[in-house]
Amino acid sequence: MRVYVLGSGSSGNCLVVEADGERLVLDAGMGPNRSIERMRTLGSDLVTSRAPLGLFVSHDHGDHSAHALPIARALRAPLHLHQGIAAPRARSRLEVRAYTPGRPVPLGPFVVDALPIPHDAPQVAFRVSAGGRRFGIATDLGHVTRELRDFLAGCDVVFLESNYCPRLLETGPYPPRLRHRVAGPIGHLANEQTAELARSLEDTRVARLVLVHLSRTNNTPARALEVVSSRAHRLRIEALPHGEPHRIDVVAGEGGRAFAGAEQLALGF
Repeated sequence: MRVYVLGSGSSGNCLVVEADGERLVLDAGMGPNRSIERMRTLGSDLVTSRAPLGLFVSHDHGDHSAHALPIARALRAPLHLHQGIAAPRARSRLEVRAYTPGRPVPLGPFVVDALPIPHDAPQVAFRVSAGGRRFGIATDLGHVTRELRDFLAGCDVVFLESNYCPRLLETGPYPPRLRHRVAGPIGHLANEQTAELARSLEDTRVARLVLVHLSRTNNTPARALEVVSSRAHRLRIEALPHGEPHRIDVVAGEGGRAFAGAEQLALGF
């Protein structure tokens, strides 16, 4: 299984998952042209003769859902939405397939699971399985639940939000209301919260942890990596800079291997 991260952060989120010649798309926070360009920098074409089996949207915030209609049309991908996503334009122009958190969705070689997580819009974490490999992604959540830990523990690779450094948030340019939203229980995860979840995932199936959805105003990859890796010594950990594309292979059977460091594609973005 291979995951193409076309973007992660407030400037737009979109992932392409590939296995056995088939694809899924998770989130549509950037338009087709930018998505196509990002995919090309990773050595692949986004638009091919074989349409993705589905486009799944996690929640109804623009950096995850604003381009659901044009992306679904450009890729000829069935659009999957849960009940908490309004998306009136997409729903009026496309046949939308409903998915329900807690009910696995089998599509070709994939099985897609979703779990509700705490945010200020109805939001889910995803877990995608194919060919004996499994990865999970959880971003845009204000606090960690026991259910989320259990949901992620069975994955080989986990993409996990490490959104902000509390000190940078407190001293940064955000107005008080926005600072309170980000740091609140239905906002985003601080580096320290991510570190605690990472530590709880040690000695599970998880071998690799990818820190994503980093704020470019209130965090840095180095800062997030330092905090999380200092508490989770037996995971391979890396931090993806805001908005940069990356390609990550999901490898099974490596859980518990000790590593902490960054491994990123050097791209001219």
